Amino acid sequence: MPTINQLVRHGRKTKISKTNTPALKGSP
Repeated sequence: MPTINQLVRHGRKTKISKTNTPALKGSP
């Protein structure tokens, strides 16, 4: 599970591959 920082950094690349966080779906 990636950390918040990782999600913010690779949020666009990973999108929602391994993360089941629908809240971060619309996150840039």
